[in-house]
This record gives sequence, structure tokens and C-alpha cells, in this order.
Amino acid sequence: MNGRADFQEPNAEVPRPIPYIGADYIPTEEERRVFAECNDESFWFRSVPLAATSMLITQGLISK
Repeated sequence: MNGRADFQEPNAEVPRPIPYIGADYIPTEEERRVFAECNDESFWFRSVPLAATSMLITQGLISK
């Protein structure tokens, strides 16, 4: 011991730095496919149910 505390595990992995992705980044076809799939799923499974629920609640409150 050299008098300072070592808080790192002996076999811990050192995290890799996140690469910089700038405006000049061009996604691969696989990444484009994943982006399109995520956009489609977020629309149908998040946006539509939230909008429909909000619409029904608003309609119910207005009709009272």
C-alpha cells in the first residue's frame, strides 16, 4: 500500500470512450433499418395509445 485508497476492482473492465459522432456521420443500412423500425414502433405503441387515451379523457370531461 502506498498510502492512497484504490477504489477500483482488481479485474474491473475500463470503460471504452464513446466515439464522437458528428453531423457528417452517415448511418449504415442496418442502422437506417433499425431507426425506421424504432420510429414505426414508437408511433404505434406509444403515440397512438397516448393520443387515443387523451382524446377519450378529454371527450369524457367535455360531455359532462
